[in-house]
Amino acid sequence: MLKIHENSTFHKKCYLSWIEAELRLKIGKTIDCQEQHLIRKETTRWNNVLSRLMHITLYLAENNMAFRGTSDKLYTPNNGKFLGLVQLLAKFDLVMQEHLRLAMKGDVSDHYCGKDIQNELIELMGEKVKSEIISRAKKSKYCSIIADCTSDISHVEQLSLTLRFVDLSDDNEKISVKEHFLEFIPVNESTGERLTEVIINVLNKYGLELNDCRGQGYDNGANMKGKNIGVQRRILDINPLAVYIPCGCHSYNLVLCDAAKSSVVSVTLFGVLQRLFTLFSDSVHRWKILTDHLGLYTIKKLSDTRWEARISSVKAVRYQISAIHDALITLAIETQKTDVQVSHEATTLVEQLKDFSFIVSLVVWYDILFQINIVSKSLQSTDMDLGKCTEMLKKCCHFLEDYRNTGFKSAILTAKELTAELEIEPVFQARRRIRHVKRQVGEIARDDPITSPEKKFEVEFFNCLLDTTINSVNERKTRPRQAL
Repeated sequence: MLKIHENSTFHKKCYLSWIEAELRLKIGKTIDCQEQHLIRKETTRWNNVLSRLMHITLYLAENNMAFRGTSDKLYTPNNGKFLGLVQLLAKFDLVMQEHLRLAMKGDVSDHYCGKDIQNELIELMGEKVKSEIISRAKKSKYCSIIADCTSDISHVEQLSLTLRFVDLSDDNEKISVKEHFLEFIPVNESTGERLTEVIINVLNKYGLELNDCRGQGYDNGANMKGKNIGVQRRILDINPLAVYIPCGCHSYNLVLCDAAKSSVVSVTLFGVLQRLFTLFSDSVHRWKILTDHLGLYTIKKLSDTRWEARISSVKAVRYQISAIHDALITLAIETQKTDVQVSHEATTLVEQLKDFSFIVSLVVWYDILFQINIVSKSLQSTDMDLGKCTEMLKKCCHFLEDYRNTGFKSAILTAKELTAELEIEPVFQARRRIRHVKRQVGEIARDDPITSPEKKFEVEFFNCLLDTTINSVNERKTRPRQAL
């Protein structure tokens, strides 16, 4: 039956017509050749337009820049960086120039420059990047998870999830460790149980096995690092090989927070530094007086979480105390008649800077912050591993212990050099003794008070500060050692 059909006249005629149509399509000689040509031309034009829009989107995304402005229309003021780059490109590129001409005339139904296409392009690119990250993580097999919680501008608590793994995707033999942000996940509760559930659900969604997890990295919050019901404990119960390493930078912030609250002298020091910044930064004229006296460094605002700002502030006063002293004198004289309150504050700070105990505490704190800042910076480097981390923490502890034994004398010598610049006597002032209630018969007597102001300062400030810092560092350096 099939052979009869193949040999029929009707089949042969249809076959010849199909062959002829195929040849005509190849050489562009069909009856609708002009329409086909227009379709191909339009397809090419739209491909070129979308290619340019995608590269603009990629550029803005790579540089973490906002896309939209207050207007969503072309050639209107404040229409955002996306439309602005489209308009800029149209000045030099014929494809975009023609596209915008047609869009402004209304010859195209959609110019593909609106907010919807922007969001769609971002989403498509994001899914492509995410797919590549997951592919590499699966190829590597083993990975670590890094998570942190924070609230956004709309007060929605969000969990950020990052994967860390050995990247084996390159063709060469070079092995590299990569960290890739995965996504933000809105969470209603920040308890250890809920966050653990969210992390496991996200890993399951992307086909990543929790049993292949070999590390956890979180901050030092109780809901994350809690040894009984924290996230790290709950994940360890499921996978004992997922070793928990706390965030090094956050840990050292806590070390310095503990040290800053160890004595009244430390609290006073940072209070004075904040008062200096507030006094000069409240007025452009006052700031000008300060910068006219300062050289390389300028005072910084203190931060409760970013201790790098504190070392910058301490460093500026430590190395330019005489210049800041002169700036305060100038400010006090200039505002003596115009603003008595500012003049009084400047005069009070002058007296504070000339206090020898303040100068010694400034030197001591700079030495400690400088050493810890080196460790903190190193812990943030891309090539840091547990071996290097443990070694650096060990050296930091040795430095603090040696400084505990010999640092006070060297700080006194340095402080005396600064007092010479201020032309003051390097003498510890005796503090007024707090009056105690007289003890009754049978009560245990107090220890004899320390009468030497220098010895009292060493015991109550220097030793207390170093002991607190050493204990805090020792407590936090055990975690990497246990992981090894």
